[in-house]
Amino acid sequence: MCASCVELVTFDQMRQRYPQLEQHRIAPSGGAFCRAERLKGGGAAGTYAMPRPMAPTGEKHFFGFYLTQRRLLLAEDGEFLRGLADDLEAGTPAQALAELFTRLLQEDMPTLQKYEKRLTALEEDLMQDQAQDLDKKLFRIRRELSVFAAYYEQLDDLFAVLSEETEEGDPHASRLFDHLTGRAQRLLSATEQEKEYALQLREMHQTQLDMRQNQIMKILTIVTTVFLPLSLIAGWYGMNFVNMPELTARHGYLAVCIVSAVCILVELVIFKWKKWL
Repeated sequence: MCASCVELVTFDQMRQRYPQLEQHRIAPSGGAFCRAERLKGGGAAGTYAMPRPMAPTGEKHFFGFYLTQRRLLLAEDGEFLRGLADDLEAGTPAQALAELFTRLLQEDMPTLQKYEKRLTALEEDLMQDQAQDLDKKLFRIRRELSVFAAYYEQLDDLFAVLSEETEEGDPHASRLFDHLTGRAQRLLSATEQEKEYALQLREMHQTQLDMRQNQIMKILTIVTTVFLPLSLIAGWYGMNFVNMPELTARHGYLAVCIVSAVCILVELVIFKWKKWL
């Protein structure tokens, strides 16, 4: 870490050493999201809330920062920044902050590619009709991707503010923040594509369910249609009126059986001709 310009403290230490920073809401009480604001006397302050790659919907890695031309103050509760900020090589505080953000974002694209692999595996299971609890899995993935999308939208605004703040005093840092803005936009675009992919899989799954339901309804309709004339015959000859000649006919039962079989055969031929079977 550049000891002359970067200071890493806990939030309790920040409150004790720099009580004037309370008004800039860079402590956790200000909200777990990414934001930055330009200060009237120069400099910028803000917060950074990074979703955990293995549990995006859970608790986030959070820290606050206070940037001036001479010093970068980083405040956190925990050890998240220790390994990332210990060996920053940038020459100015703004450049050091840009380098830190670059390190924080370097694994984001591989993380999004893992989501693509998960969705591709679900698509293969869907094509093979082996998807189990697909709706729940897709809902979980879309929820996690929504967290990342909100994160990158916030980063876009954060980097834009820092770029404006450093545009005059540190042009090189301003260019670095512009580059980070472009990266955040690309990551947001990739996240939206993955969300759209998940939505397409859900629609495909719903289409399969609808087709399966339609096939079942088709079979039930055919069965109902086949037995409809048989029900008519059974009802007709089940009246048992005294003067019905078929009641005493010697071959009446056989004739009804033959008529019923002929009706079924005619219906099956018609269904086959209409390609309903």
